[in-house]
This record gives sequence, structure tokens and C-alpha cells, in this order.
Amino acid sequence: MMGTSHTLHKHEKLSHKATVDAIFQKKGKSIFKPPLLLAYYKTDLLTTYPCQLLVSVGKRKFKLAVHRNRIKRQLTDIYRQQKHRIYDVIPPDDKYAIGILFLEKTTPTYEELEQHLTAAIDELIKRIR
Repeated sequence: MMGTSHTLHKHEKLSHKATVDAIFQKKGKSIFKPPLLLAYYKTDLLTTYPCQLLVSVGKRKFKLAVHRNRIKRQLTDIYRQQKHRIYDVIPPDDKYAIGILFLEKTTPTYEELEQHLTAAIDELIKRIR
């Protein structure tokens, strides 16, 4: 379970409103790798997983839900493939809430998203260590 599976379990998705608010308020820290903003917050989560993830794409920039959902699906897939890297550096007692926001107005390719998210995850790993 702990980083060995490449699936994204239901309990790895962040849905608690207070935790979401804490990430994007003054409590959370952020990493800006345009066009992505990765915000994270060390907190107590009611899950057995070391991280919970929230992915968001602005409705004002992408009017059609089809386009928003595609970007969210791609970001979630990239995270899912690389989450073991994050899980390996998180101490056993710590838990993190992670939010990924896509901030650009144009639809990116999968390769561009992968490049930017990998850079943001690398920075997050450096900060956790």
C-alpha cells in the first residue's frame, strides 16, 4: 500500500473542506512552477496514506468541463505515477495535504504537464527532506 501501488485510492483524494482551506490560506506553503501551483500543508489526516491530493483547474479559464476534466485527469495520472517518490521521503508519522492548481489559459500537452509537475514534485521532495 505505502507507495508500492500505482493506483490512486479513494482515501488519497482530499475532500475535507477545512484542510483544503488550510492549504490555500496562510498555513500552507507553495511551489510555483508555471503553469502549476503546488500547495502543501503538513497536517493530521484521517487516512492511512501519507498524502492526500486535490487537483483544480479554473472554471474562468476553461469554460467547458470537458477541458477542465481532461487536464485534471492528466495531472492526477502524472501524480499517481510519481507518488511513490513523495511517499519514500515522508517520515512515517507525518501526513501532507497537497493541492495542485493549473493556472494557464491554454490547453497543454501531456508532456508539458509531466515536465512541470515533475519539477514541482522534485522541489517538494527537497523541502520535505
